[in-house]
Amino acid sequence: MKTNDLYASGAVRAALGQTLRPGGVTLTRRLLSLADLRPGAVVLDAGCGCGATLALLRGAGVQALGLDVRTDFLCQAHAQGHGVMQADMAALPVATQSLDAVFCECAWNLSTKDQTLTEFFRVLKPGGRLFLTDIFARGIQSNTWPVRCCFAQATDMHTLTEQVVRAGFCLEVLEDHTDLLKKTAADFVFRHGSLHGFWQAVTGDVHLATAACAASAQARPGLFALVARAEKEK
Repeated sequence: MKTNDLYASGAVRAALGQTLRPGGVTLTRRLLSLADLRPGAVVLDAGCGCGATLALLRGAGVQALGLDVRTDFLCQAHAQGHGVMQADMAALPVATQSLDAVFCECAWNLSTKDQTLTEFFRVLKPGGRLFLTDIFARGIQSNTWPVRCCFAQATDMHTLTEQVVRAGFCLEVLEDHTDLLKKTAADFVFRHGSLHGFWQAVTGDVHLATAACAASAQARPGLFALVARAEKEK
């Protein structure tokens, strides 16, 4: 199963709604509370999906632009009046040092991660900030996930923060929001009887579902949020 197909599946969309990510708007609002964005700030939502975060950013009075690889998601966001473009996060069609902030919520693990961070750093103005949420591994990541998803490229917290710092960022905030991921998992169980039932609904394959549950038990996925500043010579 392709990553894009997973996030467009009925089982995932029924549970996660327009946000298509654990934590939903609750976690986005937490990021916004840390952002202190000035009116008119230029902000990119990388991996914008159907536009849930773009709506919150516009409500905060900033100039928000969305980017995603899926045409159908972008069409939904555009229908709501959002400015969007189709592109890969690892090759942003955005001018160097042109953005005040980048939001990327549960999409980084789906990308070429180091190159994506390099691009985020490039497009941010000196002192611009990255607001990043995604899955991390609290246990052993075996790289044996049978389904391409944000869990498959998750690393431990130490490794992911090293990647962010190595790209040139200064880490300001790092929070563990695994409780929100557990709430999402509980919703999957409620809807499908078990996590195995959820994965079977997503993949249509009992063997893939069994393998996904085994990989999850080993990796023990968590959910993080971080804020990092692009420190650049002036």
